Amino acid sequence: MEILRSQRSSCEVSKTRLHNIPLAFISALLHRTPTIENAVSHSQYQKSALAVALKSDDFASDADLIRRARNAPTGAFLALDFVVVPHTGRAMQGVDYHYSSTHKKPCLSQVYSSSALVKFKCDPTPLHLDYKVSQALQTSGYPYRTATQSMITTVLHFKNLGINFEGALLDGEFGADDSIEFSQSHGVPVLVRAKRTLSVAFEGQTLTLEELAALFDHTKCHPYAEFGWRAKRLSVSRSGRAFDVLMIWRKVHGVWEVFFLISTFPRCSGMISLLRAWKARWGIEVCHRYFKQSLGLGKCQCLDIQAQKNWAWCVLEAFHEVLQMRRRHPGLRWKHAQSLAAQTVKWCVETAKNRYSLRRHAA
Repeated sequence: MEILRSQRSSCEVSKTRLHNIPLAFISALLHRTPTIENAVSHSQYQKSALAVALKSDDFASDADLIRRARNAPTGAFLALDFVVVPHTGRAMQGVDYHYSSTHKKPCLSQVYSSSALVKFKCDPTPLHLDYKVSQALQTSGYPYRTATQSMITTVLHFKNLGINFEGALLDGEFGADDSIEFSQSHGVPVLVRAKRTLSVAFEGQTLTLEELAALFDHTKCHPYAEFGWRAKRLSVSRSGRAFDVLMIWRKVHGVWEVFFLISTFPRCSGMISLLRAWKARWGIEVCHRYFKQSLGLGKCQCLDIQAQKNWAWCVLEAFHEVLQMRRRHPGLRWKHAQSLAAQTVKWCVETAKNRYSLRRHAA
């Protein structure tokens, strides 16, 4: 209770900018009751009013991105990825069949492009979830973008907002050539996972990355005990553009396997810092799992894309409430932090409801 009481005043200040309707959804999500019907008990509005606001209002703004980024640790990297959320609603706008790595087949799903500021051994700071439509279902209001186009749009937008990060961390679905060209044209260092079939020029030869790795004995490559990896960094080129390749061997079920990263970071960036950055990228995957398992991403049953976008915004805000609890009280487990955040936000909601009731009674 002491922890809860200590958060109430700060929570009330942080929520003054929020309308009671989105705050009601945030409270419901933190209480693990992710439906519009259950959000009714967290506000002074009826279900119909909540549903109308969810599909017609736009909760998000650039100020939200700046506020979230301000909470990230200094020296963080920008991780970008996509989160696939299986859904059964065939009538829902924008839902299509997308490949699910969990089910190993295409599933009826929503897809969000996602970004987070991550740093080694720090909690991730998610910035945005943007609803992504397939090429077949695009409209003028919701245009289709490839993975690389989405990445470029997001990174440039964040740079224009003054959001600082050390570089971008990209998984394999982002095109290597386009990512390298963008990085070198705009001065944004990237670390991109590369396919083993990618061809590069090395010492006058053109080799695939798999063939390049075969030239070296991994047992003689530098060990990084912090991760249990062995790695080697080589200068290569492709299509006239020079960059580095990081060949990283790690044990998988007792067998050494290699994976590859393309780096446009300057040579003064040491290997240990790049490996820590890539290790920190896992933080965005942690966010995705938590969004779906604990905060109800994908549970909204509204058919409108705008409602789905607003729901995702509420999921992000709920995550940040949990994140703030963990940062104020180091060592607090995620489950306990969510429980305390739920009580704190509920108190803010109840206070607003009480003020509303008094005004209505006085009138």
